[in-house]
Amino acid sequence: MSETPNDGAGQHEDQDESTRVERAVMRGVERVAGVTDEIVHHRGPNGARALVNAFFGDRLDVAGSALSHTMGVRRRGRSVPLTREGLAAAYPEATGEVVVLVHGLLVTETFWQQGRFGNRLHEDLGLTPVTVRYNTGLRISHNGHDLDRILAALVAHWPVPVTRLVLVGHSMGGLVVHSALAQADVTGPGAEWVSRVSDTVTLGSPHLGAPLERGANHAARALGTLRHVRPLADLLRSRSVGIQDLRHGNILDEEWDGVDPADRRGRRVDVPLHPGIRHLAIVGLLGKKVDSRVAQLFGDGIVTAASARGSGRRSPEHRRFPAEDVVVLPGVSHLALVRDETVYAAIRERLGARVDP
Repeated sequence: MSETPNDGAGQHEDQDESTRVERAVMRGVERVAGVTDEIVHHRGPNGARALVNAFFGDRLDVAGSALSHTMGVRRRGRSVPLTREGLAAAYPEATGEVVVLVHGLLVTETFWQQGRFGNRLHEDLGLTPVTVRYNTGLRISHNGHDLDRILAALVAHWPVPVTRLVLVGHSMGGLVVHSALAQADVTGPGAEWVSRVSDTVTLGSPHLGAPLERGANHAARALGTLRHVRPLADLLRSRSVGIQDLRHGNILDEEWDGVDPADRRGRRVDVPLHPGIRHLAIVGLLGKKVDSRVAQLFGDGIVTAASARGSGRRSPEHRRFPAEDVVVLPGVSHLALVRDETVYAAIRERLGARVDP
């Protein structure tokens, strides 16, 4: 009489198999992408690194892997030392007004090259563009802490006195921007850089969370009960904590600390916008009609309109952004938000209108 295989043992085998696949993927990308964070940018290798960081970046960081991106300023693919000498060498044309561009999930700072928003803001408004790269697989709050540190050093060692600081974030990058502001120590090192911020701009940022991540969480729970697809469920469950933070748009440590990662409800903290700063939320819509229910539901194809504007249908009175600080642009997809002319026009109009002292 044959014995029935132990299901627990089979589950361990499935987990081991998914772990082996994950490690094989990392080893393959490491061979292709090079092993140092100082590598001069090449689209293919660094695109592969960005992909692996998005899904496995938290484990890469713990393991000390050379694949893990570290938060820092990048120019032409190279790390810029945050010293007066390093910044002066990298930005000989530095002005006192700086715009910091923070990319989203799955990409690096070169994503901004598509629309040349940084260069155009320099040409049109005199803002010196600075791009950062970071490990998108880490907690958003972790990256917020790191951006706080980066901005403090940037302002302290910029070649000329910083008189204005603008923060622009696409998708996850917008959450990282607001996380940095929410966590900055305004009585300590954060006081200088926060006091220089005139504006923030978020492009399709999931302030109320992303449906795709909620769907991935539901799928992982459902597939985990089915023996033959359990390795797929394990792979879904192994997605990085950075991606999991997108489920509810968490930007603070206390929103995830001690919470079951698979919990569908999660924990949200009402994080007020930083006072004294203008905040603009740009919302893309796949549809052509702004008032269309379908367009509002699908948003830019990745983030719903409600999440990007920070106000849901059930509680429209609880708006993260006042109506006058939200720009809705029909016919603009999530990825097109960094290159679309109407998006750039909205950013330029806002930033060109100077803040009263």
